[in-house]
Amino acid sequence: MSKLYAAQAIIIKARDFGEADKILTLYTREYGKFQAIAKGVRKSTSRLRGGVQMFAHTRLLLYRGKSLDLVSQAENMESFGALREDLERLVYASYVMELLEHAVPEREPNERIFLTTLMTLGLLQGEDPELVCRMYEIKLLYLLGYHPHLTDCILCGKPLGNSSFYLSPEQGGLVCQSCAGSEKHDGLLAAGTVLAIQKLLTMDPRQLFRLKISPGQRREMEKAIEHYLIYHLERAINAKKVMKDLLHSLKPKS
Repeated sequence: MSKLYAAQAIIIKARDFGEADKILTLYTREYGKFQAIAKGVRKSTSRLRGGVQMFAHTRLLLYRGKSLDLVSQAENMESFGALREDLERLVYASYVMELLEHAVPEREPNERIFLTTLMTLGLLQGEDPELVCRMYEIKLLYLLGYHPHLTDCILCGKPLGNSSFYLSPEQGGLVCQSCAGSEKHDGLLAAGTVLAIQKLLTMDPRQLFRLKISPGQRREMEKAIEHYLIYHLERAINAKKVMKDLLHSLKPKS
């Protein structure tokens, strides 16, 4: 087997290592998620610098190593520079990257997740990064096989109608209030919010910014999907707290 190979990658994370190197966490189209080392990349003369920035879509040439593979060449395909230049978009993009990092297993490629993530980074440069994140969350759940049942009560079959339902990660979808009984759940979803989640899953992403979702529906959706993700990933996403704190600080003071 040749030790030299090529891959398209999204740079999930880049951390300093030694005096001039970086260890990269990559999500590649061909090989899935893994780490590689970029030698000397922090030097101003390095030819790799432009291709290994956070969030970048890059064509890499790598050399198989004993512990970490080595980045030999990096050709920047799309830098998504706007995500690093705006604080709000930086935080949203960092959340998407951390979510991806913890959601996907090592060395298991999934082209649909790769392309969905790439599309999401592009959309995050648009006007409503919050809505883009909600879309990414629900699409990622679907692609990982955790797609919640969203058409009726998963236990008794009660149709959506105009009722409110719980989104139960334990049951794998909507549970009506009767079936939930006294069991504690993390908030109700109005029927309109459930329909909005369905649209985020099925609509053409290019039409995303035409979707009108009220502030109340956004709060319901965020809370329910966050609870669902934490259950399946078995952990909270640190960048989510940073995102919430930032949004709170950006709210106009009364």
